[in-house]
Amino acid sequence: MKRVIAARTPWQVAALLAALTLGGVGAWYGSVASAQVAYSSLTLQGTPVQSVNLYGAEYIDVESLRSLARVVQEGPYLRIDGYGHSIVLPIDEDAYRATTDFNTIQLDTVREQGRTATYVDGTVHVPLEVVARTFGATYRAGTFTMPELRLSGVSSSVGTNADRLVLDLTQDTDVFTELRGNDVHVVVRGAAGEQRRYTTTGKFISGARVIGDGDDLRLRFSLPKDSGYRMYKVIRPGSVRVVVDAGPAIERTAPALLDRIARPLIVIEPVPTAQGGAGGTDFSLDVAKKALALLNEAGWQVKLTRDGAKDATLDQKMELARQSDVYLMLDVSHIGVEGVVSPGVKVYQQLSENSSEYVANIRAGQNPAYASNAVGDLGGTRILTDSLIKELGTQSIKAQQRPIAKILTLGEAPQAGALIELGSLDSADDVAALGDDAFRQRLAVGVARSVAGYLSKKVENAATLPAGEQGSAEGSSSQ
Repeated sequence: MKRVIAARTPWQVAALLAALTLGGVGAWYGSVASAQVAYSSLTLQGTPVQSVNLYGAEYIDVESLRSLARVVQEGPYLRIDGYGHSIVLPIDEDAYRATTDFNTIQLDTVREQGRTATYVDGTVHVPLEVVARTFGATYRAGTFTMPELRLSGVSSSVGTNADRLVLDLTQDTDVFTELRGNDVHVVVRGAAGEQRRYTTTGKFISGARVIGDGDDLRLRFSLPKDSGYRMYKVIRPGSVRVVVDAGPAIERTAPALLDRIARPLIVIEPVPTAQGGAGGTDFSLDVAKKALALLNEAGWQVKLTRDGAKDATLDQKMELARQSDVYLMLDVSHIGVEGVVSPGVKVYQQLSENSSEYVANIRAGQNPAYASNAVGDLGGTRILTDSLIKELGTQSIKAQQRPIAKILTLGEAPQAGALIELGSLDSADDVAALGDDAFRQRLAVGVARSVAGYLSKKVENAATLPAGEQGSAEGSSSQ
């Protein structure tokens, strides 16, 4: 028998739907929803907070998550940044759908289908599983813990024109490189890890060493001649890698400051003397030229502020002082700097603070990378003046060491500077001594040796770090 279905008016359809919603179907849906949402406790990085079990997935509110990461809501999206990772989640108002893989989420640079943020009692909540997977946390229901910042391993791979070292970190941190001579130092801030030596089969990186440096770790390797290096990070959900490539295929570049560390600049200012030297000899200039010849022969870089009667301007001297690693003033006085006739050789050490704003800022604690190599404290000047007294003594020249008030050019020298008074024109003994070419040569030898000794030790200290425990590890890596 043929069945006849009567047509219903729109009003009748609406009434039927209302009846269903208010009756059995609505009651059934409500009971299921309430059964799938439950509050519980969570230990978040050691701190107890409240979490929500939402349709089988654990969620946490954004305020609690802000103790761990930076959370910003941008319209219908939520951005979570922390430990070098970034998460972008849509905020799905349908709580059930948010716990499925209906939505597209972004974890660092990877897009995938997964759980997203949603509202619970009017507050935005985030799925803990997604956060843990992206940040590399240890997570199980009720406990969320970020791992200790560690260097978990070093691996290597061999290329045709460059070799590669890969540092695996448990989480992101500041990483920078320093070039000290031919040694590359990769500094990992605040990281723990095993100190050891790694060997590789590479043509350009034969080995590397991990050593501790206070709260940091350093990975150190030698850079071959005519080779360059580059460092970059590869950050993916749950992992952070630092990649270092080195070899002739990479252009060798270095900050100007690092070039200066490898080849320091010595500036000598032969102060013009009002009366001039006996017999037409310009005593301070002659000693400066003799010291320059000795230092140049040993491979040091030296500049004089004057050659003959042509003297640099004050601005030019100030600029040279700022570029210097050692700034020396050589003077032959008419009346000593203390206002009285004072015979003999004297080494004056300026004890006042530096007048350069850049230098003063660094000494006050504003320390960019390489700052300690760019700017020394006043101890550098003390070491230099002590060395001058000692080396002049080996040349049978007894020199007095004295403090001096602020001198403008010395005040601009970022590392070490001193005034050497070679004698007084008001002392017959000094004039006679300075008139002897052999005496001036001995003065130059004492100056050159003291400066070379001071800088050699400084460069050696910058390039040498304590050796770590030895071991071996080889491997290959990919980005």
